[in-house]
Amino acid sequence: MSRSSWHPDITMEPGQRVHGFIVEEVQPLPDLRAVAYRLHHDRSGARLLHLHAPDPENLLAIAFRTPPPDDTGLPHILEHTVLCGSRKYPVKDPFVELLKRSLATFLNAMTYPDKTVYPCASMVEKDFFNIADVYCDAVFHPLIKEEHFKQEGHHLAFAEPGNLDSPLIIKGVVYNEMKGAYSDLDGLIERKLTQSICPDNAYGRDSGGDPEAIPTLTYEAFRRFHERYYHPSNALIFIYGNIPTERHLDFLDSGYLRGFERARIDTTIEAQPRWREPHFETVPYPIGPHEDPARKAAVVITYLTNDVTEAIRSLAMTLLDYYLLGNAASPLRKALIDSKLGEELTDSGYANFQRDTFFTVGLKGTEARHAREILELVRETCQREIQRGLDAKKVEAAFHRLELASREIPGQYPLHLMDRVYRSWLYDADPLHNLRLNQQLAELRRRIETEGGFLERQLSELLLENPHCSVLTFVPDPKYMARKEADFRKRMEALKASMSRQQLQRIDEEARKLEALLGAPNPPEALATLPRLRLRDVPQEPPDIDPSVETVAGRPLLYTDVFSNGLNYLQLAVDLRGIEEDLIDYLPLYTEALRKMGAGDLDYAAMAELEAAHTGGVGAGLSVTGRVEDPFHVQPFLMLSSKAIDPKLDRMLEILTERFLRCDLSDLDRLRDVILQGRVARRSQIVPNGWHFALLHAGRHLSKNGRLAERLWGASQVHLFDELAREFDARREQIVEKLSRIRDFLLSRGRITASFVGPQDGFRRVKEYMEEMLGSLRGDDPPPEPSDHRPRYGTREALATPADVAFVAKTFPTVGADHPHAPALLMLSVHLSYGYLWEELRVKRGAYGARASFSPLNGVFSLASYRDPFIRETLETFEGAWEYVLERMDLSEEGLEQAIIGTLKTLDRPIRPGEAVGTALARYLRGETREFRLAFRSRLMALKADEVLRAVTEVLEPLSKRACICVLSSREKLEEVNRSLEPSAHLEISDL
Repeated sequence: MSRSSWHPDITMEPGQRVHGFIVEEVQPLPDLRAVAYRLHHDRSGARLLHLHAPDPENLLAIAFRTPPPDDTGLPHILEHTVLCGSRKYPVKDPFVELLKRSLATFLNAMTYPDKTVYPCASMVEKDFFNIADVYCDAVFHPLIKEEHFKQEGHHLAFAEPGNLDSPLIIKGVVYNEMKGAYSDLDGLIERKLTQSICPDNAYGRDSGGDPEAIPTLTYEAFRRFHERYYHPSNALIFIYGNIPTERHLDFLDSGYLRGFERARIDTTIEAQPRWREPHFETVPYPIGPHEDPARKAAVVITYLTNDVTEAIRSLAMTLLDYYLLGNAASPLRKALIDSKLGEELTDSGYANFQRDTFFTVGLKGTEARHAREILELVRETCQREIQRGLDAKKVEAAFHRLELASREIPGQYPLHLMDRVYRSWLYDADPLHNLRLNQQLAELRRRIETEGGFLERQLSELLLENPHCSVLTFVPDPKYMARKEADFRKRMEALKASMSRQQLQRIDEEARKLEALLGAPNPPEALATLPRLRLRDVPQEPPDIDPSVETVAGRPLLYTDVFSNGLNYLQLAVDLRGIEEDLIDYLPLYTEALRKMGAGDLDYAAMAELEAAHTGGVGAGLSVTGRVEDPFHVQPFLMLSSKAIDPKLDRMLEILTERFLRCDLSDLDRLRDVILQGRVARRSQIVPNGWHFALLHAGRHLSKNGRLAERLWGASQVHLFDELAREFDARREQIVEKLSRIRDFLLSRGRITASFVGPQDGFRRVKEYMEEMLGSLRGDDPPPEPSDHRPRYGTREALATPADVAFVAKTFPTVGADHPHAPALLMLSVHLSYGYLWEELRVKRGAYGARASFSPLNGVFSLASYRDPFIRETLETFEGAWEYVLERMDLSEEGLEQAIIGTLKTLDRPIRPGEAVGTALARYLRGETREFRLAFRSRLMALKADEVLRAVTEVLEPLSKRACICVLSSREKLEEVNRSLEPSAHLEISDL
C-alpha cells in the first residue's frame, strides 16, 4: 500500500465524552498512516493517547513518573515487584505465567531515570485484552507483599541454608542485576555520567540501584512509593494498533479507572543548579588481576544541555550529534580518533530520554593523564567548526539521516513510537511532537536558512561556552574485584558478629521460609483466575512474508513486496565455503575494514561522508548455521546490507559496489585504528553478553558450525584483536595480505544470493544493478564444505574476567529441525525458561536471568544463567531439568495446550520491512520453506504428552550426558567454586 492510498477514518471529535473519557484532540498523522486521539479520564485524571493505525500488532503501555528519592533502586525494584501478583490475579508471578501461555509479541517493564513503563503487545485481539487486563491490575492493584520485595530487592541469608557457620550473604534479583551492571565499564559509564551531570536533583540518583545502597531500602519506604506514584492521575497511557479506540476506553474505564478519584501528585524534579566551571572526578573500575592497565582508562565529558521540551533546540542538538559524531568523517569523531589519545569513542552523543538532556563524548583505551587534553580537543574542535561555519554538505547529510529515521518502520515498531511519544509527553509537552518529525525538520530547515549562524549558536551555547560540564576519568584497577569481594566479606562478617545466635537463627529461618514460600507452586484456584487462550483462538495462518525468487545473471534475487514507507533495503549473502583455513579468524576484521576503510579512489573519511549523505549505512556481518534437513551442514556466509530512501537508491547501489568490490586496505594508520576500535568493542561486550561468550566457548566442541561460531564471535576473537593491536607494527603486512586474500576470494558470482524489500520501481533498478555487478565477477562456484569436526564431549571450562556475578552455560547436541522431536524440544526450551529455570534460579536464588534454548538448525540444546550469584548450585539445577519435566511438569491436556500457545509466539511474530529483507534471505539459504514452517507449526500445535516425554527420554536425557559446560566469572569466584567441587568436576580456568 502506498502512503497516498491511506485515508483517515475519524470516529470521534474534540469535546466528545466516551466511556468516562473526554476527547481533547483528534489529529491525522499521514506519515504514520494513523489517527491520534488524545483524551483524559475525567474521574481518575488518567491521560491517554491512541494511535489508531491499520496494524494488527496492538500495544498498551502505562507510564508513571517515578523520580527516585535515593540510590536504593526503589523504582526498579518496584517495577519487578508490581508484576508479582495482583488483587484480581493473585498468582505469585503472573508476568511469567503470561510468558508461558500468551501470544504476546512484547511483554516486559522498564525503569528509566524518571519514569517506569509497563508495555504489552499482541497480534491477537483476545490475547491483547487478556494481557492488558493482567497488566492494568498489576500496576493499579498489586499485592506487593513483603516476600516479593525480598525476592526482587534484597534479603539476608546464609551461603549454606541451615548452617549458621557459613557466610552471611545478600540475595535479590535486582541486587544481582545491578552488581552485573556495576562490573561492566560501559554500564558504569552510563550510570555515572548521568549522575555526575545532575548531582543535585533526581537525575543524580540511580533509579536502577547502586548495589551498595540497595540493602538499605526498607519495605515501608517501598510501599509508600507505590501509594504515592502508581495512581491514574500520574499515568500516561499509550495505545497503538487497529482495535477501535472506543473498545480501549470501555475496557479501561469499566475495568479500572472509574474506581479512582483524581489526585494531586507532585512529581516535580527540581532544576539542576548550573555550574560555573567543569567538575572533575576519578572513578575506579575492575579489570582482570593479570591484565596490564596501560591504555585501559576511559575519559568521558558530559555537558548539561537543554530542557527536552524545547522542541527545535532538541532537534537541533540531534542534528549536531549526527554532524559531530555520526560517521567516521564527522569532525569531532575524527578529531578524537586521529589524536591517538584513545582507541575508541565511549557511547557518545545527545541524550534526550529525560527532561534534562545532555551531550556526552569520550574515549576508551586511553590514559588518565589525558583527561584535560581530551577536554581541550573537544573544545578546540567545536571552536573551529563555529569559526569557519558548519559544512553545508555535512549538515545536509545529518538532515538525510533524520529523514530516513522518520520514515523507517523498524522491528518492535509500536515500542519505537511509544518511546517517541513519552519523550515529550512525560514532561507535559505535546505528545505528538516527535511523531511530526517531518514538520519539525521543515521548521528547523527554515530557522537555519533564515537565521544566520543558527546551528553555530546552538553549538556555542550548549557545548563550547557551557561551563556545566563533568569530566569523568575511569581508571582500571586490577585489584578492584578482589578488594571489593574482601570488603563485602568483612562487612558481612562484622554484621554477623554483631548479631546474637537467636538473630542469626531468625535470619536463617526467614530465608528458608521465604525460599519455600517462593518455591511453592501456585494454588490451582489462583492459576484459574488468569485469562487464557485456547488453540482455537490462534490464527490458522501465521503472520508471514511471501518473497518471490527471480534469477539474475544466474543467481537468485528475492523480492518481498511489503509497504516500506519509501525505503529500499538490499542484502547480499556471499557463500564462504572453501575459504582457506588461515583466513577464517580474520573474517570479522574484514567485515569491519569493509565498513570503515576507504574504497575505490576515496579514503575512509570521504567514503563515510558519501555513505552518510546517501544511505542508511552499509552493514557487514557473518552467519553460521546448518540447514533444515541437516544441522551439521556447513555453509558460512558474509552478509552485506544497505538501505536508502527512493531518491537515493542509485547512489546507495554505487556505494555498496565500491565497498564490496574495491575495499581499500592500503591506509595502515586507519587499519590500526579499526583494530584498536575492534579490540575495545569486543572487550566491552564480555560482561553484558556473558552467557553468549560462555555458550560459544562450550559449544565449540560440538560441531564444525559451533567451532566456527566461537572463532568468529567468541573468546578467540577477543584474544585475536588483543594480539593484533599489540603486534600491529610487526604483523601489519601479514594482516593486509590476509585481508586482501579475503577480498579477492569474495568476488565470485557463484557465491552471491540477494534479497530486496522496497517498491516495484526500486526492484527494477536493483535487478539492473545486480545484472551489471554480477557480470563483473568471476564465475566459479563454491565447493561443498566437509563436516570434518571431531566432537569433544563432557568438557568443563571457565573463562575468568572481572565480573561480580557469574554466567553459567551448558550445551549439548540433539536433533535437527526436521526430526519428529524438534517441535517438542522447542516447546520445552520455552517452558523451562519461564517455568523450572525461572523458579529455581531467579525466584529462589536471585539470578537476574535464566533460559533454555533449542537451535533446530544447529541441533543444539542449551541451558544458561545470567548475572547469577551462584555457580555450583546452578549446575546442579541444570541437572534436575529432565526430572522436572518427567515428574512435575503439567502435561495435562490443558497444561500442554498453554505451553504450546506460549511457544507459538516464537514463530508467529510480525515482520517489519527492515527485518523482512534479512528474514527472507536467511530462510532461503537455510532451506526453510513456507511449507516446512507451516508443517513444523502444525506439529507443534498437535503435540501430545507422550511425545513430550519421549523427547526427554530419547533425546534430552541421554544426549545431555555429552554436555559441555562453561562458566564466565571472576577468577576469585571460579577458584572458590573449584574448592567446593570434587577434583574430577573442577572447571578448567583460562583468562579472557
